[in-house]
Amino acid sequence: MAASFYIKFDNALSISVNISRHFHPEFSFPDANVIVRSFEGTLYRIHSYTLHTTSGLFNTMFSLPQPTKYQVNAQGQGYTGPVNEDAELEEIPIYESDFVLERLLCQLCSIQIPSWESYDDLDRVLTAAEKWDIPGPIASIRAALTCPKFLTSDRLRLYVLAKHFNWREEAKIAATQTLKLNLLDSVHASTLCDMFKELLISPERFAAGN
Repeated sequence: MAASFYIKFDNALSISVNISRHFHPEFSFPDANVIVRSFEGTLYRIHSYTLHTTSGLFNTMFSLPQPTKYQVNAQGQGYTGPVNEDAELEEIPIYESDFVLERLLCQLCSIQIPSWESYDDLDRVLTAAEKWDIPGPIASIRAALTCPKFLTSDRLRLYVLAKHFNWREEAKIAATQTLKLNLLDSVHASTLCDMFKELLISPERFAAGN
């Protein structure tokens, strides 16, 4: 599918440029009314109702007054008015990778996803889900974190994630597991830095007297 963009210079020269548009095969619903674009350029066409009812971020965004759009009428004259429902949908740029968007949107649309392979994958999707204020995927990932693969692979990182989201049961399990670790080992330096950073920016940590 290609979109045509018309560029006008000094009311004299118009150039039509065709730009290829690549839609994710699982998210190209023809009756959907929202298109989001990953920073890799892939487009995801989905229903606004799905985003509106599952994401606090999009719920707020869609509740705001919608902008007008510059259009061209049948006589070739430009005017500013409400967006024509039949016009090409504008893309909403999302600064997330295809991996993150695919995992998030699949969960929102009840599409099966592959099993999680690493903490890095979990962390990337959790960060985006938190920004979008989407409790569903966060709860799903929480359930996956206590499987043996993650309990034994990086106990300290599990503890940091659990403390960040205030998951008390998971934090207790992870804290018990970290007793076996040598925290002076340099392999844990990055995770410990993340943990102390969380403590420093916590609104509850230095609330008194500030």
